[in-house]
Amino acid sequence: MRLLFLGRAAALALLLSVSLCPGARAADRVRLAVLPFLSQAPIFIALEEGHFAREGIEIDRVSLQSSYLAIPGLMAGELDAAIPQASAGLFNAIARGGAARYVAPGVVLGAGGCSYAAFYGRGATLAAMADGSARQLSVAADALAFEGFLVDLMRAWPGAGRLSFLHREMPVQAQQAALASGALDLAFTSEPWLTRFDDARLGRVFAGAEELLPEAQYTGLMLSRRLLEERPDLGQRFTRAFAAAVRQYNEGKTARNLDIVARGTRLPADQLLRACWPFIPADGVVRTEGLMRFQAWLHAKRAIDRILPASDLVAAPRP
Repeated sequence: MRLLFLGRAAALALLLSVSLCPGARAADRVRLAVLPFLSQAPIFIALEEGHFAREGIEIDRVSLQSSYLAIPGLMAGELDAAIPQASAGLFNAIARGGAARYVAPGVVLGAGGCSYAAFYGRGATLAAMADGSARQLSVAADALAFEGFLVDLMRAWPGAGRLSFLHREMPVQAQQAALASGALDLAFTSEPWLTRFDDARLGRVFAGAEELLPEAQYTGLMLSRRLLEERPDLGQRFTRAFAAAVRQYNEGKTARNLDIVARGTRLPADQLLRACWPFIPADGVVRTEGLMRFQAWLHAKRAIDRILPASDLVAAPRP
């Protein structure tokens, strides 16, 4: 009986100590899209290293297989945060009243000394082929996506005016066999597929995305209206946790980072060690110039309603 009394007294004392502690509060929940891609590495690090937890945030993970699938949820407020790739769907969603905005850069093309996203081919590079000769190349790329924009930038490459490109939509899993058989000349893809293609000795990078559009933002962290306007304090804490994770990511392929990213992407550590890790700036500055150029191209293709000013793309949680 005495032991039972002591147990209840101890429990009551613990409850009182928590309730009376001025800093104690329940963690705020954030619905975060989590994808198994190398571009999402800071998210894996923030989760594993407790950066979100230290900011009083509990993450509700929403597992997706494409960043495009995050856009409707972000705009409607069903998701609080995600790192989507720029697309016509994203720009149109904002133009039609979607409230999500960029708050920090994700993958930025270049500055890493290697190609994270690229056109891969079996032979020569774009620079070698840009000799004024007429050639037609089949390319696995979506004609109205970011890679379609890059294809047009290849056409504008000095000396490449007589190159023509035949678009073929093909899942990345089929590209390796098509390249190997010669049924495909070029494939646009990103890591880890570039490393897999190298491992299979299929060829080489034909043109890196960073060569065609240097310093352009490829992905970015976006927050919903809830974190920007309704709970800006929570948005600020989330962004701080993300920034801490980006700083750790930029330490490079340390043993700890390799372990975390291997588990997050479900990729072998030795493959990640050989892969090109994308450049993710730690300065928190959204790169809008490339986004504006991409929008202008999409508008010319009649793929978006209108060109949004940079101020409609970027925001910060209200102080």
